[in-house]
Amino acid sequence: MRLLVLAAVLTFGTAALLPADDEEKFALPPRTVTMEMAHSNLGKIAAALSKQGGIPIALPDAASAAEPCDAIFNDKPFWFALEFTASQTGNRIVLRDGGRKIALEPRGKSYEVSSVHGPFRVVAREVVGRFLLDSGSHFHELHLDIHWEPRLPVFRLDSSPRIASAVDDKGRKLSAPALSARSQPTAAIHPATVRMEGIHRDAKRIAEIAGNFTVTASDKMLAFTFDDLTKGKTPVILPAKDKVAAILKRVEKDESTWEFEIELTYPQKLPQFESFESWTTENRMRLVSPGGRPFTTTDHEIQVSGSKVTALYRFREAAKSGLTNPASKGWKLVYDAPSPPLEFTVPFELKDIPLP
Repeated sequence: MRLLVLAAVLTFGTAALLPADDEEKFALPPRTVTMEMAHSNLGKIAAALSKQGGIPIALPDAASAAEPCDAIFNDKPFWFALEFTASQTGNRIVLRDGGRKIALEPRGKSYEVSSVHGPFRVVAREVVGRFLLDSGSHFHELHLDIHWEPRLPVFRLDSSPRIASAVDDKGRKLSAPALSARSQPTAAIHPATVRMEGIHRDAKRIAEIAGNFTVTASDKMLAFTFDDLTKGKTPVILPAKDKVAAILKRVEKDESTWEFEIELTYPQKLPQFESFESWTTENRMRLVSPGGRPFTTTDHEIQVSGSKVTALYRFREAAKSGLTNPASKGWKLVYDAPSPPLEFTVPFELKDIPLP
């Protein structure tokens, strides 16, 4: 088998990234950026972007912070503002820590081809040309990175996006077989592969490729805080948040282990999940002592039945760490759970991708 590989890290024209203020609609709205920092520098603008976007941004080196840079954004999506800033300073966007952190690095000879839609960003990373000697056939694989604002709990997405149209640099149509596999991401970035067919040897680039992928995600995590844990088996009901009702059904001690059982009731209309899929992977419980010290645990069981979630968490007493009697006055229980999940499609369009 002959293998040709071309890394693709490309910078898009900023005009193509700017969504129409009144026309673009998103199932989940992006974080937006508003600032007026003309004749400023990269350090100040990166700090402002990090604060408004809620994502840490590292610079190439200390000297780059003083690099001249302008930023005038009026309620623009975070990814647009970041790409604009990277473009005018000759940097590229590098994701770290599973997409939870960002670094700006000198672009050098690299390319960056990307597409932004709301809180999602698609980047072309690699084009691989394959020739199968046993069958005499050849095809290309376009490797993509799909990533999103890490504040969003994303539960599943397509492993291979659906391609609506694609053409090479000579205007010839390209095709991509439709696949229906889905994956559950473990970070805020997920690889995806598109198998491209019909690329001729004299083609130099994929001039344009447009498609979409399906995502199941929530808009945010909800924090349910129970301030009174002294009622034992008497249920404590909180006001609903985003149409999600929460009940602390019981607080009970079994020898040296404390058990907390919570029940959440979601709206009836939720996306359908397979038995091996879950939308409670981001759920977390923490005890907070009267002095404000948090305690967490991984000993838990979560059951989902329709629109109802029942969770049981166990905490072991530990006098040395300060976890003594959480059912006494002053202790709090905080349970983080996603807002009602939604299923929607995210479109993307990539242009001018070099071919090996």
